[in-house]
Amino acid sequence: MAATGIKTAIVAACVALVLLSMGAPAVADIQDDCRARCVPKCDGSAASFCRKLVDSFRILNLDALYTTCKVRLSSECIYLCIEVCSLNTLSDAAAPPPCKQY
Repeated sequence: MAATGIKTAIVAACVALVLLSMGAPAVADIQDDCRARCVPKCDGSAASFCRKLVDSFRILNLDALYTTCKVRLSSECIYLCIEVCSLNTLSDAAAPPPCKQY
C-alpha cells in the first residue's frame, strides 16, 4: 500500500511540473504583447492630456510639472492597461478565436 501512495505522489508531482512548465511562457507572452500595445498608447495619451492641462494654466507657468504629470499618468495607465489586457478582455479583431480548427 505504501508503494501505491509513493507512485501516486510521483505521478502527481510529474503532472504538476508539466503543467507549471507549460503555463509560465504563455503568461509572459501575453504580458509582453500587452506591454507592446499599452505603452505607446498610454505614453501618447498621457503626453497629450498633460500638455493640454499645462497649456490651460499657462498663467501659472506649470511647464515644470509637465514631465511629472506625464510620467505619473502614463505609469498608472500602463499598469491598468496591462492588468485588463492580460485578463484577455481586450481582443484583437484580427486575432483568431481560441480553439478554432484550421
